[in-house]
Amino acid sequence: MALIKSSTGNPALYCPFPTRLNPLVEQADAHTTYWARAFHLINTNEVMDHYRQQRFTWMVARMFPNANLEALCIAADLNTLLFVLDDQYDEATADTEAVRKKENFELFLEQVRRILVLHETKTLEKHGPSLAAISDFWERICRLSTAAWQNRFAESMKRAFVANLWRIELVKQNRMPAVAEYMQFRQEFGGANFFADLVEIMEDIHLPEEVRWHTTVQTLITLCSDTICYANDLFSYRKELQQGDEMNLVMLLKNHEHLTLEDAVFKATQIHDDKVKEFIRLAAQLPVFEDAVNKELLRFVNALATMMRGNIDWSWTDTARYRMA
Repeated sequence: MALIKSSTGNPALYCPFPTRLNPLVEQADAHTTYWARAFHLINTNEVMDHYRQQRFTWMVARMFPNANLEALCIAADLNTLLFVLDDQYDEATADTEAVRKKENFELFLEQVRRILVLHETKTLEKHGPSLAAISDFWERICRLSTAAWQNRFAESMKRAFVANLWRIELVKQNRMPAVAEYMQFRQEFGGANFFADLVEIMEDIHLPEEVRWHTTVQTLITLCSDTICYANDLFSYRKELQQGDEMNLVMLLKNHEHLTLEDAVFKATQIHDDKVKEFIRLAAQLPVFEDAVNKELLRFVNALATMMRGNIDWSWTDTARYRMA
């Protein structure tokens, strides 16, 4: 059993799965550095150095340790793009004011839908960096995936953007959601819902749709996504407090339940750990199908466990994103 201590000094997070890292991580990172500059997502050496310290490629390399180079590059490109967008929407500055407006966000969401659902191509010259980058990502991953998977991913991505709009509007209104409401939306605005879709492509796992939608499998996916997000909240709450952002499980527990910060951290840790334990319990009770499907399902469940552990290892070992001065 492994106990992972976070870089913020929080109580250890329970995550009894092996640490793994894709050996192609350096090659994928070199590609993504070039890709981010080519699509003008990052335009200066200073910003590039800042993002390279975040080591976004290492996150997906830990989550998807068996991905081939093509797939790993796709995941690293998407992950870097998502963090760039996250910073734009999270940081309320004069430079980000326009993109944070509801009407502009909804226009952007419609353009993303047209890429994912209608397979429209967006170019850097006509549509700007973010849409062109999403279009490039989608064209490449569609070559590796089925139509059924593409429909599922497009729906997951839509829910993620809608949840982010919900979050942005709450912050603008200076209204904090109830803990239960926050937990309902957390995995979606954190993007964990579509990362659970990515695992099939990254790890070359083939599950029949009826197996993927089985109640037990869906619950395991939800537990994986939730624990990734709650671990992130435990690593990031101090950084977010510095930025004046209290949209975080730790701070919501503290404010709504009138806890000390230490007790809120402890309770958030318990919530995380309980979900990991529930994941382990359910993983030992998988539904039974034919032998070939059972093997793929076991690979899928193990891949979800690797994602949970990989997220913690990246947060603790690799990235400078959550380190405090």
